[in-house]
Amino acid sequence: MTLQWVSHESLVENHLIDADGTVDKVKVKELGEYPLVARLCERLQQVFGVDKRVLVGLGDDAAVLEINGVRLILTIDTQLENAHFRSKWMPAFDLGWKAVAISVSDVVAMGGKPIAALLGLGLTGEEPVAFVDEFYEGAISLCQSTGALLLGGDTVRSPIGLMVSSVVIGVVEGEPIQRKGAEVGDAIIMTGFAGEAAAGFWILEQGVNDLVSSPLLQRCVERFRRPKPRTNALQALRSFPVHAAIDISDGLVIDLQRMATASKVQITLDLTQIPISQSLKEAAKIVGRDASSLALTGGEDYELLISVSPSVAGEFRQALEEVGIPAHQIGFVSATHPNGEVVGKSPNGTVSALHGGFQHF
Repeated sequence: MTLQWVSHESLVENHLIDADGTVDKVKVKELGEYPLVARLCERLQQVFGVDKRVLVGLGDDAAVLEINGVRLILTIDTQLENAHFRSKWMPAFDLGWKAVAISVSDVVAMGGKPIAALLGLGLTGEEPVAFVDEFYEGAISLCQSTGALLLGGDTVRSPIGLMVSSVVIGVVEGEPIQRKGAEVGDAIIMTGFAGEAAAGFWILEQGVNDLVSSPLLQRCVERFRRPKPRTNALQALRSFPVHAAIDISDGLVIDLQRMATASKVQITLDLTQIPISQSLKEAAKIVGRDASSLALTGGEDYELLISVSPSVAGEFRQALEEVGIPAHQIGFVSATHPNGEVVGKSPNGTVSALHGGFQHF
């Protein structure tokens, strides 16, 4: 995911920076993830924002450059031990698989085809050589399943634990699909089921003992360890009037909020239409979490949220299902909104703002 644009003026108004941009005495954790990213965005916008080669720069799932008529998609992700996973329950193969998969998902969300990947791997030095072999086997397997080439990367010593960074390059024909572009009246389509990956995380974190005996719990763990980017959705994404898209990395609500903010619209979720799988229901019960909350705010699913013309919503869902992708209409774009907003409509008809999702600081 690339940097999110927030104006300098909004940071000053919210007392997050001084008018001259100085924050000498403010710590990163005090400033927060989004204001920190906004500062970086403003600097990059000043330096590179006017370059005509940049088709999509700040504030989307990936950047898009046009070089000699070829539209390249570039994205990067990083995972850290004890922030994103724990080595005691994350096998090396799965870590390699996931490292590339989450970046491939960004490329797909832009309507692009993944072409090549690079990996940065930080090791303490205490890992068995077999660990590194298995890590690359997982990454290679994911690349082979999506048609991407794994072309190398970098290996360094990391005294603080395992660290993985992934760069994926893709190509897109025609206009890239961005977070912005959702139109009033659009249907909001979600692929797959949200919340299962977050449930899988809690199963692993709590050391649930009956995992082996339950295929439903195994499914949730598999969703967390080996997300499957929706590359088979590309034909449908390019064949229908898709106005905006984003993948679910930090949670359904927070990622939909990013689409709403970029598009300057209000999105209404029908809370009765959020699909809750039987796997999520069983896992949530065992780990003591609310299934609906996990579905709305859990994250790590790497499913797609798509804003599509209502006239073709049914046909679009059918096209996804024909290639094996469950697709659900979970809401609609209800109005314009200067700052973007996501609201939920409850079973009794009341409407209220929705919040929640993962942030690093």
